[in-house]
Amino acid sequence: MGKFCGKVSIFISLILLSILYVFYQADGTTDASYLKFTTPQKTSLIIGSSRAAQGIQPKVLNDALGIEIYNYAFQIVSSPFGEPYFNSITKKVKKDEEEGVFILEVNPWTISSTIDKTSGQETFPEEHTFLNMVTHVNCNPNLDYLINCYHQPFITILRNKKRKGEYQTFFVEDDGWLRVTIESDFISKEKRTNNKIKTYKDYLKTYKRQSNYKIDYLAKTIKYLKQHGKVVLVRMPVHQLMLDVENELLPNFNVLMNDMSEKLEVPYINMTKNIHLYNYTDGNHLDIESGEKFSRDLANNILNVFK
Repeated sequence: MGKFCGKVSIFISLILLSILYVFYQADGTTDASYLKFTTPQKTSLIIGSSRAAQGIQPKVLNDALGIEIYNYAFQIVSSPFGEPYFNSITKKVKKDEEEGVFILEVNPWTISSTIDKTSGQETFPEEHTFLNMVTHVNCNPNLDYLINCYHQPFITILRNKKRKGEYQTFFVEDDGWLRVTIESDFISKEKRTNNKIKTYKDYLKTYKRQSNYKIDYLAKTIKYLKQHGKVVLVRMPVHQLMLDVENELLPNFNVLMNDMSEKLEVPYINMTKNIHLYNYTDGNHLDIESGEKFSRDLANNILNVFK
């Protein structure tokens, strides 16, 4: 019996060691978010939705502004302004920092209410995502994330490493920027754009109005970050068809942001006035080249507003 128990113990130990080995292989290929929870606290952050995650390139900003900014933006279902994102941000910011730069990408979806079709009450899907589940955001490897929030078989971590750079893949760079590798031909882009616009039009069935809760948390986030440096609000460019959908959702969005800008004394940069200057992978996200151009344009705007 003792020998049997010994063999079982060895077997279990080998399994645990194998899993631990796989965990140590997790990196920017694992998924679109994991790496961001493995880095140390940061002095400057990019905050927002997947538009910012893909479209704002820290390297460009760092070179232009002489800072070290990190992209801490995520997909929209996880990162509307609210308690989960706010708490995660406070854990990511270096506590003794007073001269940081914080770029908050804002759009109508991140401050609008999601409404339950049956009850008519506001719902908070972000409470069931990794931003609300991961307690420790600066650990490498981040066992908290991998065990509780990684929903693929762990072997996928190794498979994803081998697929780096292939079409339909993503890679989180060391500065947090989400690099998406995707087909760039006209037919593929047009198909993706049509599908994305349809998806967001469908969102209008559940996104109904501005959320006072989310607007309050946006203000709370701004006030917190102002203790650690300069804050700027940015609305990123999108395809005209996407902008039309957003104007249907929240036609007074720019008025709301201008009011908040004035009240909290932070600049608001509305880049939707120049949507024709950029190219999009799907109507919602900038492609890599346009992301680089946008990041340069954004850096110039930031330099101007903080003169």
